[in-house]
Amino acid sequence: MKDIQNHLKFNRVENFAGFAAENIEPRDNKAKVLLSAFIYSDQPEFYLYSDRIAEIYLNRYYPVNKIHRYLIVIHQDVSADIYVNDFPIVTEVLPKRSNIKKDQAIRIIDIADINNLRFGDIKIKGDDCLIFCFKIGWKFGLFFDCTRNLDIDKLPHKLGTCYKYLTFQEEYAVLENEKMFNKMVNDGWVPFIQLLGGDFKRLSKYYKDKNKFISAINEFINKFDKNRIESFVNKWWNKEIFQRKKSILTAGINAYVRNTESDFITCIKTLYSEIEGIIRMSYLNEINENPSFAKLLQYVDQKAKNKFISRNSLGFPDIFFSYLKKTIFKNFDLKSGKIDLSRHSTSHGVAKAEDYSKMKALQAILVLDQMYFYL
Repeated sequence: MKDIQNHLKFNRVENFAGFAAENIEPRDNKAKVLLSAFIYSDQPEFYLYSDRIAEIYLNRYYPVNKIHRYLIVIHQDVSADIYVNDFPIVTEVLPKRSNIKKDQAIRIIDIADINNLRFGDIKIKGDDCLIFCFKIGWKFGLFFDCTRNLDIDKLPHKLGTCYKYLTFQEEYAVLENEKMFNKMVNDGWVPFIQLLGGDFKRLSKYYKDKNKFISAINEFINKFDKNRIESFVNKWWNKEIFQRKKSILTAGINAYVRNTESDFITCIKTLYSEIEGIIRMSYLNEINENPSFAKLLQYVDQKAKNKFISRNSLGFPDIFFSYLKKTIFKNFDLKSGKIDLSRHSTSHGVAKAEDYSKMKALQAILVLDQMYFYL
């Protein structure tokens, strides 16, 4: 055994094949084995699996209470490399802002998505068995794959997805609470990229306490003042399609920050039409044809899925596509009185005056910010 800092190298270890997925009786000639999984410390299996892995590979060499992450790579010849605590983890992220300098600290609120995770120069082969445990905050995640058939090209994305889920677990939990999330969507809130890293989680908590709901929501919205809005809007002008609309978009944003009821009307009237306009211009530039409205929405959906390459990405393409269709571009029915605030009701002059609120004005800005990342 050669000990190099927190890297242990073994010529031979116990071969790991996964965990029994069911009770196995002596008379059974078949058994189901869990070969690959990702679990986290909210799940009881995490502790069962972690204890067994530690018992086999870690306890003789490290005090378990001092371990905050480990990587176990068991090779085809049953030799192994075990890395504990001080080994490199490099994540590939999509930043929310564009002015990040080398060696500058990256905060959770700066991250729009996590795409890939790698272990620096540590070599992993397709026929290796991989066990990776990591800590985010006060929670742990455990990924293992003992199929001996790792897709090395896709492995960084799979690991990045696990790391992302635990990093933003509370945001995902909101979406999994269907009843509460539907209430938020009905009010126009979805996990906008600009709200990730704390704001969306805080917003969801207000929907659990109806006694303080109105005051809490108003306080939340008021935090999006001139400085906060400019902190992310200024990056829009880096894209030509937004730069060409700068004077119009700025007029709508300036109306919002003036913070009067009449200015919220101006903001919404200006920005709702520009949401559609930016999509149409992008479509024309790329495809060079006049699209139907259905094609416009499909175009946004596809662009988002191309940019955010997995269904559980922090861009949430499926959720946002549904939001655009059912909220922003919702049709109205004058005869029945079903007239919600939307691109169509505002443009046709039938939206109700009381619906032109500061909340809806802010949501219009957040929709445009989402389009910046998608397009």
